Parts: sequence; C-alpha cells; structure tokens
Amino acid sequence: MSYDQNAIAHKIQEEMERFGYQARTVSITHLPEVQEAVGGLVRQGLLDERLYENWHFYLDSNKNLPEAKTIVIVAMPHPITRVWFEYEGSAYPADIPPDYLAQKAESRAEAILNSVLKTAGYRVARAHLALKTLAVRSGLAEYGRNNITYVPGMGSFCTLVAFYTDWLGEEDNWRETKAMKACRDCRLCLQSCPTGSISDDRFLIHAENCLGFLQETKPGFPYWVQLQPDWQNALMGCMRCQFVCPVDKPYLAKIEEGPSFSEEETILIQNKTPWEGLSPELRHKLRIPGGLYPYMVPNLRARIEKQSKQE
Repeated sequence: MSYDQNAIAHKIQEEMERFGYQARTVSITHLPEVQEAVGGLVRQGLLDERLYENWHFYLDSNKNLPEAKTIVIVAMPHPITRVWFEYEGSAYPADIPPDYLAQKAESRAEAILNSVLKTAGYRVARAHLALKTLAVRSGLAEYGRNNITYVPGMGSFCTLVAFYTDWLGEEDNWRETKAMKACRDCRLCLQSCPTGSISDDRFLIHAENCLGFLQETKPGFPYWVQLQPDWQNALMGCMRCQFVCPVDKPYLAKIEEGPSFSEEETILIQNKTPWEGLSPELRHKLRIPGGLYPYMVPNLRARIEKQSKQE
C-alpha cells in the first residue's frame, strides 16, 4: 500500500498538536552541520573538557538508523514542577525545571511518530544530537542570550527530543541560526546569573560554570558557588535566567504540583540513601533518573536552610 507523503506529514502535525507539541523536519543531509555545533566548539577550544566528556557523543554518526532520510525535532511544553518536603514541622517548596521530568512527554512524542510512520512502513529511532542547535536551525525555536531555546507559545519552559526516520519528509525546514529580537537590548539574564555564566564577551555561555552543569558533575557545589547571593533557586539545575526573562513571564504561573515528601522521606533523601535502598513508592515520587538523585541533596539542604532563616 502506498501512502501520500503530504498526508503523512499532516497526520504527524495533527497528532502532535493534540498534545500541544510542535514538530519540524529537516533532511538528514544536515546531520554534519548539527554535529558541527559541538565539533566546532571543541576545535576552537571553547568547550570545557568536562563538557566535552558529556557531549562528545553528539559527534557520533547515526548508528541507530543508518538508512535515515529525515530528522524530526519535537518541542513539548512543560511547566515548572513544584514539590514539597516536610521537615521539623514545616513544609518546604522546591521547584524542578522541565528537562528533569521529560521522560513521559518524550515517550509520547515517540509513540505518535511510531503510530503514524510505522503504519506507513517506516522506522523511527531516537536521535542523540545537539537539540538546541537542531531546534533553532529547523525554525522550531530561537536562541535567547542565555543560550536557552525559546519556542513560540511555550517560552523556554519546554523540552526537546529528536528522532531519525527513513521516511523522506518533503519539508526541509533548515535555516540560519536565529536569536530573539527581545534579547537585543536586554541584559536581565546576564545580570541575574549567580555564577556569571552569561557574559557580553561571547554569545556562547560559559556552561562549565552553570549551576545545572556543576550540579550534575560534582557531588556537592564548589565552595565559591555557595558564596553567590541567591544561588539556590531550584531542586535540580537552575532557572534564575528564566525567572527574570520577559519572554517567559506569561509561563511562570503555570506550575504543576508534584508530590509531597514526608519528614521520614526527606531525611532519607538528605542522607543520600542509595537509590536501591529507597522504597518503590519514594523512587516513583522522585521520578528522576537514579544517577541524578544524589545531586539534588545540596539544593534541598540549601532550600530548607534558606527558608528556616526567613521564618
């Protein structure tokens, strides 16, 4: 059975829009340019060695689906998730950025593509690429001064995921990198960054100093970080530059209530109880990969300490 290519493209968009998702397609011929987003930084010496260790896999060829003809990039709106911790008779709120709880949305996007493309005889495989670059070059998003991508109707509170497929999409949305006009005369994110990661000396941020990166690569924050005013603002990562961004203002009130943790559970987390030692119920409530779980402890302790001093 043959399938009309336009009908396939329309069906993908229709199914994505049902969940508020947005998708773009680019030709696989642009894969080297996407990889160059990391490779070029490495050659120029702009990528810290620790970052390269995390991102070097972006330089790998497409091994999941060598016959791929199209890359599909999907943006999914995801609000801040607020969780609560009981400790010594008080309740402490803590916010989690979108990317840490993206698994459900990513799986749904993959299921949508499979439901449309597999029915038509095509294959789909996850693409591990420089997602921000791909989103901007496909026209799905624009860069902010903070190097975060902003999607119309979502702001920066969204997650990105990409897929390879051997379906030959007729629409190649490739374009030049574009930054938001709203950033031209705005320095709010630069001024609010607690570690000086955003600067005027280059467009690329100093990601090796970003709280999100530091938290995922060290068991505890460096001492100098804790000397910065208001460095603690999220349970995982950092959202300071997003909180002050005028483009994100309409989305700040969209907070999804997450689980609450009893005092016993809070103590288990603060004591860095091994992931395997947590109950299935507690692991389910955390909903973050076990490898990241130990790194949430410094922020949780700082959040509790900060609120305790204010009371």
